[in-house]
Amino acid sequence: MKHFLLLLIFTSSAHALEPGFDSLFDGKTLDGWKHDGNWSVVNGEIARVKKGGSLTYEKAKVPDDFELRFDWKVAKGCNSGVYYRPGQCEYQLLDNANSPYGENPRQSAGALFFCMAPTKDVVRPFEQWNEARIICKGSVIQHWLNGVKVIDFDYADPRWKDAIKLVSYRGTDLAKRGGNLWLQDHGADVWFKNLRWRAIPADEPLVSENLTPMPVPEAALKKEEARIQELLNPKPKPAKKSAWQHQELKRFRAEEAHQGVAVDDAHFYAMTNAAIGKYRKDNGERVGGWKEAKGGRIKHLNAGIVLDGKLYCAHSNYPEMPMKSSVEIWDPETMQHLESIDLTTPGGSLTWVDRRDGVWFACFAQYAKTGDPAKTRIMTFDAGWKKLAEFGFPKEMVAKFGKNSSSGGSFGPGQHLFITGHDAQELYVLDLPAKGDVLSWQAAIPISAHGQAFAWGRNEEGVLYSIDRKTSEVIVSRITKS
Repeated sequence: MKHFLLLLIFTSSAHALEPGFDSLFDGKTLDGWKHDGNWSVVNGEIARVKKGGSLTYEKAKVPDDFELRFDWKVAKGCNSGVYYRPGQCEYQLLDNANSPYGENPRQSAGALFFCMAPTKDVVRPFEQWNEARIICKGSVIQHWLNGVKVIDFDYADPRWKDAIKLVSYRGTDLAKRGGNLWLQDHGADVWFKNLRWRAIPADEPLVSENLTPMPVPEAALKKEEARIQELLNPKPKPAKKSAWQHQELKRFRAEEAHQGVAVDDAHFYAMTNAAIGKYRKDNGERVGGWKEAKGGRIKHLNAGIVLDGKLYCAHSNYPEMPMKSSVEIWDPETMQHLESIDLTTPGGSLTWVDRRDGVWFACFAQYAKTGDPAKTRIMTFDAGWKKLAEFGFPKEMVAKFGKNSSSGGSFGPGQHLFITGHDAQELYVLDLPAKGDVLSWQAAIPISAHGQAFAWGRNEEGVLYSIDRKTSEVIVSRITKS
């Protein structure tokens, strides 16, 4: 009996929560986790039971500095992962012996996938439990596997610049913070248990040893290079027949129609770099306007939206460097300038703003002339303009931008986000992502306007106001979906 009690005490304490750690899984339910019905609790373990999507922990964001511990096992040949920072920051889970990914150490179990290989292969055979730890503090990242520290590097150290560049091809920025933890369903069975984490205090030191990763064999390097080329030069997807239609209704001459247009119930507001014209919507008569004084502060108005009796315009100093951005606010009744909100800190050139459900959405563009169009971002802000989150554009859409970026954007019919480029005669339909931070591209609608900023007639369902900068006209169209 004495031996039995000792065994019972040992067994019950083997998985006791360590001091400072919070459990992410109670062993009974998936409370706090979001999934598509393909994950379940089986024998006190999280199990992928059928084809579906990833399992995302939604109760809290991953702390900026943290330690995550968990146990995992995979089916024969399985490839899965644990994503712990925004983008594609992945602790790789793999049956090294039976998966083709196992030939490349940068894609093997314990690796920071497509970035940093472990120092050695210490993974256990498929269907056997492995113990994992991820420790991140500042710019130091450590991966542990079965009690061995297999990755330890400081991504701010110049010696790892090639590894950082490699993972960036997947859209990964290791400096980003604030994402959700999610477990990947990659088409094969995988199990988890004992998931827990803790926030690492600021005064707790973590110094990197900058461990040397395993070398990548020549054959695997060639395949890796081929994959890089696929990421850099994605094959265009076959065009889908769009359910959206565009019908031009009329045009109005407006000398300021060079950058964009905003709309309220009775008027439209045509914009050029440093001037705004106010026009009646019924007959196009110019009834007012505003113009910056020569040498004044307003350099490059981009787009506008009328909300709560105020005209909000996106503004930047493009193409000057360093880039500066602001939201400029006018009283549309008197066309008097009211206020300026500085948004230089996020970086990029502000091209458009909109608001949905009390949250501001703002596009900070990057152009080939001043940066990298692929780094164009949509950021969200609260009512006090405190940053909340950010989203990137799909690679296929960035390719559409060419050397330019997104000139216009606004939420419209069906609560979709509609986007225009700089000069393409297309209106793009996007949705916010269900997970991750890349917008989901749904459709492209041929339109009359050559890109530039636009606005929806809020009291006219599906009515789009855009511009033709070559003819200095405001175009009124109707967008419908069959």
